[in-house]
Amino acid sequence: MNRPRLRNLLGILILGACSLEGASAGLRVDYLYRLSDFSGTVPFGDVRLHVDRAHDEVYVGDASTIRIFDDSGMEVYRFGHDPELGSLRDLAVDEGGDILILTYDYGDPAAGPQFSVARCDYRGRLRTRIAVEALPEALVDFKPNKMRYRDGEIYLVNAPEMRVVVTDRDGVFVRSLNLAEMVDLPLDERPATKLSGFNLDESGNMLFTVPVLFTAFVVSPQGEVRSFGKVGSGPGMFGIVSDIVSDGRGNYLVADKLRSVVMIFDADFVFVEEFGYLTTRPDGLIRPSSLAVSGSGRLYVTQMRNNGISVFDLDSE
Repeated sequence: MNRPRLRNLLGILILGACSLEGASAGLRVDYLYRLSDFSGTVPFGDVRLHVDRAHDEVYVGDASTIRIFDDSGMEVYRFGHDPELGSLRDLAVDEGGDILILTYDYGDPAAGPQFSVARCDYRGRLRTRIAVEALPEALVDFKPNKMRYRDGEIYLVNAPEMRVVVTDRDGVFVRSLNLAEMVDLPLDERPATKLSGFNLDESGNMLFTVPVLFTAFVVSPQGEVRSFGKVGSGPGMFGIVSDIVSDGRGNYLVADKLRSVVMIFDADFVFVEEFGYLTTRPDGLIRPSSLAVSGSGRLYVTQMRNNGISVFDLDSE
């Protein structure tokens, strides 16, 4: 190779290295620990996760128990889920500290499963049961499997149908959203398409992923739809995406079960970096599923195979 061509090649490599360094500048991700009790790491697997951002407390729910962890990752309280409330599907915490539990009652086979939202105090004692009221006739068979809470509104999500019902804090119907229509999903593709992750950011945008489309969506309160994602096995590409969250600083974090990583994209959906990987190292991830970010910038990641909930620090440099 002659010298001019060698100089050109070196120049290209240097520019590429500078671009990579610039893309990841301003954000550092550090593994901290996994959620634990006094016996060690709690072997959580497929559980429901919610972070109370105002108090930096983490709520983890399964079929029978809700456990609360402080900002150091240690369990501070737990209570058994009352079977009379029904089967737990999801949970959230409102601005007053009450725990909202999406439950299903299977007591009447003729009527089929009936959902409601149980409002409990911080010790898990039932305050009231919220039944969704004034649903339009077209939504009488609506059955949510996810729930989020923001600014006095309860978001109930049916992932297979890609539909969202929003109520006020007392369960009175406010509006409904057909996400499949909003993202222009063809009618013939809807039966085989469902969303995976669903969250809300600080601006009220809805964030969700559709694995079979290899796409993440951001929908504004005004209905503006933006999306990103590219199928592949390389860095920043989507294999089987699961959850998506905002870090509160303009970045989006997307978990990928197939690639066992969490990817970071900036506000313009430009890939920044990824971390995790399928490994037995403490900072590795095994099929990451749900994500949540605390008010102090800590990322909580649920995993499969009872590998626990890993906690990472998202530090702006």
